[in-house]
Amino acid sequence: MAHTKNMTEGKPFPIIFAYFIPVLCSTIFQQLYSIVDTIIVGKGIDDMALAAVGSTGAITFFIFGFIMGLGSGMAVLMAQAFGAGNYENLRKTITMGFLSCGFVAVIIMLLSMIVVKPVLVLLNTSPLILEDAILYITIIILGIPLTLLYNCLSAILSALGDSKTPLVAVVISTIINVVLDIAFIMGLHMRVEGAAIATLIAQFCSAIFCYMKLRKVPFVHLKKEDWKLDIKLIFTQFKIGIPVAFMNSVTAIGCLLLQYFVNLFGVNYTAAYSACSRITQFLMQLSSAVGMTISTYAGQNLGAGKIERIRQGLKEASKITIIITIFSSMCLIFAPRFLASIILTDPEIIDLSINYLRICGVMMWAIGFLFLVRSTLQGMGATVVPMISGFLELAARVLMILLLASRVGYPGIAIAEVTAWLSAFLLNGVFLIIKLRKLRKMEALG
Repeated sequence: MAHTKNMTEGKPFPIIFAYFIPVLCSTIFQQLYSIVDTIIVGKGIDDMALAAVGSTGAITFFIFGFIMGLGSGMAVLMAQAFGAGNYENLRKTITMGFLSCGFVAVIIMLLSMIVVKPVLVLLNTSPLILEDAILYITIIILGIPLTLLYNCLSAILSALGDSKTPLVAVVISTIINVVLDIAFIMGLHMRVEGAAIATLIAQFCSAIFCYMKLRKVPFVHLKKEDWKLDIKLIFTQFKIGIPVAFMNSVTAIGCLLLQYFVNLFGVNYTAAYSACSRITQFLMQLSSAVGMTISTYAGQNLGAGKIERIRQGLKEASKITIIITIFSSMCLIFAPRFLASIILTDPEIIDLSINYLRICGVMMWAIGFLFLVRSTLQGMGATVVPMISGFLELAARVLMILLLASRVGYPGIAIAEVTAWLSAFLLNGVFLIIKLRKLRKMEALG
């Protein structure tokens, strides 16, 4: 049976920490998807194949970030309904979320198939890697329904306070992914298509596992009447989810711009940037796990009307964030060559990665606290400011690239990235303080 957990009672830290550990392990294993693909593609094929896969990263983030942003509207409302003990509304939120997200996902999949090649060309993707890049991302796009299914099921379980089932699902998925990567690339001598197909099969298996566990939760057994169309609820889900979707997509546009300028430096820089992105993304997901935890915690407690408890939980989650960001910074600052050499083989490309990783290491605290404050707002249903912060990130990236790329070269890309983190953190942090003060006053007035 799924391990549902009401986070509105008990001391905040033990509850947050108990939920956080499985989420942390899940994010680590999810990143192993990416790391394993990268290592096997880089070592099993060549660095050019690695550059091809890496060159699609921002486009993939753009596509899936939008879809997952919409799903967040469903997850926020589910957490609030569960915290309030309203199981009828919970079931209705689940069904309308499946319908709305599924409809949008199909449209996005069809549009993506049309524009992916022109976008890669527009990004100045090297002709040496263009064919592999198109092949890889086309297969990933065709798997959008599988990815959506897993993300929706995982979001439902997480909203119910169950972080253990998604962890087990990810472990199963990661093992399958590793085995299939080795079989397809090392055994069958497939190229980038082998890595893409392995990822999709692994995600399908994890979705099936989540579904089987969710069926064992009595109060989410869906009934015929739960599927009756509720336009008002769908509108509410879009009202919460659309800003997050746009935030993710706008952030992805900033990453696309970075990819464009990196590609101008040459294919070696593209390979280096791909490796650096994988490494920093892996470490960033440690902080993201805190964000996912506090989002569910804030959503449930807002549904239960316990505002002061949200403030207490935020303080406890901040302690975990501090520890994680110190660890991440030390890894990037003191061991960049070692980290790069895990993925890359060419000494010249490894050398290109070192300064980028060190610059990111200095500012890992900014991305860590960005995840914390932004996720708290999103869990409370306040998604407009996080969306605005996405536009601020885009503006910061563009400004810093224009100012620095031509003057300091490749390190300017890293400076643009960390400036975007800092700008978004400051905006979300200030608004969260204002939001909590307003809610506290409303709570005091009864």
